[in-house]
Parts: sequence; C-alpha cells; structure tokens
Amino acid sequence: MAYPTEGSNPNLTDSPPCKDLMTPPADSLPTLPFDLIIEILYRLPVKLLIQLRSVCKSKSLNSIIFNPSFVRKHLNASTTRLLHFAAYQNPFYLFNLKSYPLQSIMATDITTNFTQLGFPCYNDNINNLYYIACSCDGILCLADQYQHTVVLWNPSIRKFKKLPPFQYPQLVNTELYVTYGFGYDPVSDHYKVVALYNSGIHDDTTTVQVLTLGTHYWRRLPAFPFGVIFDDGAGKCVCGTVNWLAYIDIINWLAYTEISETRRFIVSFDLAKESYQKISLPPDHRRRDGWNIKLFVWRDCLGIIFDHDVWVMETYGIQESWVKLFSVSFLQDPRMSSILTKASYICDGQLLLELKEKQKMKLIVYDSKNDTFKVTKFLNTSEICVESLLSPDM
Repeated sequence: MAYPTEGSNPNLTDSPPCKDLMTPPADSLPTLPFDLIIEILYRLPVKLLIQLRSVCKSKSLNSIIFNPSFVRKHLNASTTRLLHFAAYQNPFYLFNLKSYPLQSIMATDITTNFTQLGFPCYNDNINNLYYIACSCDGILCLADQYQHTVVLWNPSIRKFKKLPPFQYPQLVNTELYVTYGFGYDPVSDHYKVVALYNSGIHDDTTTVQVLTLGTHYWRRLPAFPFGVIFDDGAGKCVCGTVNWLAYIDIINWLAYTEISETRRFIVSFDLAKESYQKISLPPDHRRRDGWNIKLFVWRDCLGIIFDHDVWVMETYGIQESWVKLFSVSFLQDPRMSSILTKASYICDGQLLLELKEKQKMKLIVYDSKNDTFKVTKFLNTSEICVESLLSPDM
C-alpha cells in the first residue's frame, strides 16, 4: 500500500489512507490545514464521525478515523459517556442493550432519548443468557451466565467479537462461580480478558485463564495465590492491573460465620507481567464487620466503599496512600436494609450507587459535595462506559 509523502495536502474526498496522521494525503484541500482537520476530528463524538464517513464515502476519511493512532488519541480526548443497561425481551429472554447519555441519569422521563440495539449474535441470544460483565474503553464484555461464553461488543461502532470458549470443569450438583476482568496493557499495547472460576464451597482454588485480543486462544495461568474471590462483581481495571476483593477462607464466608477482617484484601493482577499482588484494605477496616464493601474506579484511582466510608488509593499499590474522602450518610441509617451491589464514579464528586432490596434494584446518585442523594427512575444494573472507536476485533 502506498502512503502519501510529507508536505502533501489533504483531501477528504478520495485519497489513499495515511500511515502517519501528521502526514496529509496527497491531494489538496485548500480551506483547512491537515493538522487542524485532525484536531477537529479528535473532538467529534463517535456517532458524528460514523455519519461523516457514511455521507462522505471517503477512503481517506475512513483511513483516518480507524487509524490506530487516531483511535487512541480520540479515546483520550473523548468526553462522551454512556449509561448502558441490559434489557431482556420475552418470550426467550433475549438480550437487548439500552444506552442513554450519562447526563440523562436524573431524567424524569426515561422512555425517550435512548438507543436500543439487539444482541449481535442472534443464535447465541436464543440459547444463552448474557449479561454485562464489565467494560473497558468503550467495549462491553458480555458473558453468558451458564455456558460462560464471552462476547466483546462496541455498540457505538456496531462491531463485536465472539471469543473462543475457555476450558472449565463440567460440574454436577454444584455451581461454577465465574468472574471476569477486562483491561488494557499499556506495555504491550494489547487488551486482555481474564476469567477466574472456582466451584464454591467444594473448591478453595481459583483457576485463572487469560486471552489477549489478537490471539484466538485462552492461556491457563498459575492458580490464584491468595484465597478466592468473594465479590460477585467484575475486576476493576486501574493502572494496567485488574483488581478483585478476595477472602482467604471461602467456607466460613459461605456459611455466613463471623469474618476476621484481617483476611479480607484486594488481589491485583498485573496485565503486563501476568503476576499477582496482594493489597491491604484501608487502615480502619479491622474495626468493621459490615457487608457493604465494593471496589470501584474513582477517576483513575482504585476506590473502595467500606460500609459507608469512601476511600481512594492515591498512588496505586502503596498501602500508605489510602485516603478517606467522605462518608455516604444515608448508608449509615440503621433502617437501611438494602445491599450495595455496585458503585461507579460519575463526575464532580458524584457516585452512582446500585442498591438491592428483596430482589428489587434501585439506582441512586450521591453528591458528596452536598451530602445529598436522589433516586433515579432506573431499576436495573448499569455500566458507565466511554464512547470510543475501538474495535473488539483487533
């Protein structure tokens, strides 16, 4: 493939793709300098870029938009965030995706201003029960609850990739506990999916398998060295690592006996080194015996809600850098019977908290600056995700 030479001018109608985004295509577009065009394109939302590509039908524009360098820079500049919900459709309980702009989280009318997409793997949708396990950089990681099939899907660009199945034991009269992690390894410039599983009370060993996007196979890694995962949520990706809450004695936990808080900790999986690290919880955790404990990402830092206190690790991996930011006042109410199932950072000191009570879910926006909260109209678990041009088939 021939690429344009330095010093040529751009033309977004019909020119060869450019290898280097700072090198314009061969033909001229006299109205705007090429570097200014690129800067403008960086700041456009994905939906508009896709529309431009369809309208212009330009080879050069297409090559720019899906150039890996442009995709990465556009991701870093992206401010558009979406709120994704799994919507199941009878009679086969088919998976659909509802996506709202994040700013509509407090909307009084949630019957409008959303995009609904059908599941891309239709045949799988009939036979399997998918849910949103986690996400990274605009790509949703969907997993089947029973067959443990994994599909990566970027709904913004309508592209998906079904991953090959990983090997797991076929159990009789017991359930396989599976959790996932999905993150970016900046060292190798690759994304990786991590699957962890054990058979609950009959198994105190957690098996780990990893798939690197661009390959077509799972690799089995050494067994989890620190207890087992006790949080049913997916791992949280921070600083090139995926993090889970773990506990050293699964039998005591399943029996709901008294827990020694010194046995709770965070297990970190380094995506580049594919090694494990044990991280201690915030310093006052030994005085607590509550069950409301969840990991989340606060900006680019690892955060944890312990009972009602919100902590953030300002320097990743450094125990002394745990800082208590604030307490969520309404979680301290003794009349509260809800269980905290998930926490997500919105912006400007706001958290989206998912609470479950008697099989009913409610989403609450907590404003830490004013110590106020509002109950949203949404009644389902959600995934906050940045909008991106990243293709899962990379």
